[in-house]
Amino acid sequence: MGEYLETKNAPDAAQRILFESVAANTLPLTSSCNVHCVFCSHRNNPPGVKAYRIPPRSLEDVKKDLCALDPAKPIIIGESATKIIEGEPFTHPALAEILQMLRLHFPRTPVQITTNGSLLDEKKVKMLKKLGNVVVYLSLNSAGVKGRMALMADQQGLQAIQSAVLLQRYGVPFHGSVVALPHLVGWKDLAETVKYLSACGAETVRVFLPGFSSLAAPGLKFKPSLWKEIKMFIKSLRGEVRAPVTCEPPLLERLEPEVAGVIAASPAELAGVRTGDIIETVNGSRVHTRVQAFRQITRNGSPLLELRREGQPLTVQVQKEPGQRSGMVLDYDLDPALIDDLGRALRRHRVEGALVLTSELAGPLLDLALRQFWKEGRLLELVVVKNLFFAGNICVAGLLTVSDFEAAVAAFLERKSRQKPPLVLLPGVAFDSRGMDITGRSYLELEERFGLPCEVL
Repeated sequence: MGEYLETKNAPDAAQRILFESVAANTLPLTSSCNVHCVFCSHRNNPPGVKAYRIPPRSLEDVKKDLCALDPAKPIIIGESATKIIEGEPFTHPALAEILQMLRLHFPRTPVQITTNGSLLDEKKVKMLKKLGNVVVYLSLNSAGVKGRMALMADQQGLQAIQSAVLLQRYGVPFHGSVVALPHLVGWKDLAETVKYLSACGAETVRVFLPGFSSLAAPGLKFKPSLWKEIKMFIKSLRGEVRAPVTCEPPLLERLEPEVAGVIAASPAELAGVRTGDIIETVNGSRVHTRVQAFRQITRNGSPLLELRREGQPLTVQVQKEPGQRSGMVLDYDLDPALIDDLGRALRRHRVEGALVLTSELAGPLLDLALRQFWKEGRLLELVVVKNLFFAGNICVAGLLTVSDFEAAVAAFLERKSRQKPPLVLLPGVAFDSRGMDITGRSYLELEERFGLPCEVL
C-alpha cells in the first residue's frame, strides 16, 4: 500500500517528495480515505513501488507550502499525480480552514478538488460556493447505491450520489468521472451514471478505462477487447447527453484535431462549434494535433477557426479573452514540440540517430507523428516498451520502470545484432525530477549497463 511519510521533522526524502508535489501546484493534505475502491491504483502494486502515505497535515505544515504554489495556475487538491498517495480531502478535519487560508493567500486562483462525494453534504457545498472559484472533480463511478457499494465499498453512497444535485443547486461547477467496470456492475449502470452526471450539470464526464496489474484479483480482470467495447459504448451515448463525454485513455488512431465535445453555454458552443468538427487552422495557422489546436485556441483572444464538418468547410470565431477557456474538449494526443525536442537532443549530443523508447499506448501516435513531422533526415528507431513490471493490462509511459527499459534495450540489441545506437531517448513522464522511476531506480543505470548515453525528454 505504501510507506508512511513522517511530515513532522520530516527527513530529507519526505521533504523532497512533498516539495515535488507542491512544485506541480498539487497540495497534498492526507492519504486517509473513507472508501475501498476495487480499482484503486495502490491496491495491487508490485513490491518495490515507492508510493508514500501521509497523515492529515497540520495547518502550520500546509501554510509552509503556500509560498511554493503558483497563483497563476489552478491549485490541485486530492489528485494523485505524484508518489504521494492522495486520500479523500474531505476526511481532513481542518479542510475548511485550509481552504479559507488558501483563499486568503490566493484570492483569485482557481482551486480544483477531487472527491468521491461521500462526505460532500449541503454545508460543505455551501462552503465551496462561498469560497468561490472552486471546481469539483466528482469521482462518482456509479449513480446507484448498489453500484457504489460494489465498486467502492461506500457506506454513504446515497450522499455521494446526491452531492451532484447539491453542486448543481448551489452553482458549484463540477466535472464527473467514472471508472468503467461494466464486467462488474453492468453496461446499464455505466450508461445511467453518465446520464445522471450530465443531467446534474456536470461540465464534462470522463470515463476511465480500467487498468489492473498482474496482482489484481481474478474477478477484476477482463478480456482485452473491453477497452474498445467501452469506447464504442460511450460514443453511442454522446447523442443522449449534453455534457461532453470522453474516454481516458482515448485510444486515438489519428492526429487530426477533432473536437470531442463542447461544454454547454461556453464560448465555443455560442460560436457554433460541434462535436466531431475538425479544426484545420487557428487565426490562419494550420494546426496538426489536438494538443497544438487546444493550446493555440486557449492562448488567443477571440480566435478565428477554420473547421471541417462532415467534409464541408466552415469558419467560426470564438469570442473569448486570451487565456480564457473556449469550452472545446479535445482528447490529449501529442504535442508537436516533442518532435522539436527530439531534434534538439540529437544536435546536443552531435549524433545522427537515436533509439526512441515509448509506451504501448503512445507508440502508434508517436509513430504517426514521426512519419508526418520528422524532417531532419536523421535516423530515429522507435521501440515500444512493455510494462513488464506491473504487467496485467498496464500500458502507459508513466508506469514504465528502468527494468522495463532494460528489457526493451536488451531485446533490441539482441535482435539487431549490430552497432549500438548512439543515443537512447526516454519518456520524461516515467521519471521524477531526479531521474528516478516509480521504484526509485535512476535512468543512469541504463547508461552504466549498456554503455549508451541516455536522455530523458
